[in-house]
Amino acid sequence: MDKLPSLAAIGEQAVRRRKEAGLSQKALAELAGVGHVTVIALEKGEGALRLENAWRILGALGMAEE
Repeated sequence: MDKLPSLAAIGEQAVRRRKEAGLSQKALAELAGVGHVTVIALEKGEGALRLENAWRILGALGMAEE
């Protein structure tokens, strides 16, 4: 089984995708249906993040598979 990426690595990739898409943290939060503080937490790799919210953000960035 492949090793899962760390939350910090996922956060770094999310920042790159968000910037490539030309989105602010607040715009991404609105698109994903979460608060902008939640986007900040994911991008910083903080562990106190609900999986459902992380999935919404990653989905909005095209990083989550159905």
